[in-house]
Amino acid sequence: MAQKTVTEYPNVPSIMALVGGALIVLADVFLLTISIVILPHLNYTNFMPPHGYTGSPGNLAAGFVGALSVFGLVCGTIVLLSAIMLRFKPSQRQTWGILILVFSILSFFGFGGFIVGSVLGIVGSIMILRWKPAPQPQQ
Repeated sequence: MAQKTVTEYPNVPSIMALVGGALIVLADVFLLTISIVILPHLNYTNFMPPHGYTGSPGNLAAGFVGALSVFGLVCGTIVLLSAIMLRFKPSQRQTWGILILVFSILSFFGFGGFIVGSVLGIVGSIMILRWKPAPQPQQ
């Protein structure tokens, strides 16, 4: 009788990293939308722009928030893709775990997925890096 070999992978940590990456992407899409739609149109009558800046202060704020949210969106996409690749190629779990850890930490600079996304990514990646497959039974 033929035995079916099952490749093990860290299931719970990969789900945590997947949810963390999805939260990071979701938060940064939300903030990018705010920086495009709302921030340029707010009333900034009490704000004095820096010397040499001739544009509207709303454009300055929208540009800053937009740049940070694009950076966070890139980090969140890498976390999300690394968590998906962990499920397809569990033998390379060290690589995916390191990518998830690095870009989850970097996503704090891009608003961090309401902080929860980054924390889930960090905890999931640490669990991925510490995970060891069960020993195969001897026959």
